Amino acid sequence: MVDPLHLFSGDDRERIRRAVADAQRGTSAKFAFAAVPAADHYAWFPVVWAAIAALVATGALAILRPHLSIGMGFAVNAGLFVALCLVFDWWPIRVRLVPPHFKHAALANAAHRAYAAHLISKDDEHNGVMLFVSLAERHLQVVAERDAHASVPAGTWDKVVADAAGAMRRAGVADGLVGAIGACGAALAAAFPAGPA
Repeated sequence: MVDPLHLFSGDDRERIRRAVADAQRGTSAKFAFAAVPAADHYAWFPVVWAAIAALVATGALAILRPHLSIGMGFAVNAGLFVALCLVFDWWPIRVRLVPPHFKHAALANAAHRAYAAHLISKDDEHNGVMLFVSLAERHLQVVAERDAHASVPAGTWDKVVADAAGAMRRAGVADGLVGAIGACGAALAAAFPAGPA
């Protein structure tokens, strides 16, 4: 398995590593942290937006220049489509073309896949929690097993996510993550304290 902390700078990596170790040490529950550069490739968004933009531009050209032939309109449309596909495929633009709803759905799917791959209970305890972050979307999700979810007050995990998102916007991704990891660890330690060493 690839270390999720390789995505962060040296100082941030060490702060996050310490926060994860503290969270794991303070509870008997299973706690995991996963980070990915992006939750999805969003490969079809550049094509869809390029097609829409090319059709709108060609339609406007047909209205403004009605004397142009169909062949010329097709050539303009095809050229615009190819050029816009290339421009929209550039990652910083591609990620901005994705509506928030699709980003959150992709993040939820990726978080549940990562959870299934790394934290699924193979024992009788169902108290695991995974904190999953996607850097491109600058968002995170908490996936909690049945007992972990039932053992904390309602809304605990939503508050962790909301507080972390606010901290990410104000202070940076690493600060938001360290706070979220600490909050998850505290919630788990209260519900499932660590046993004697």
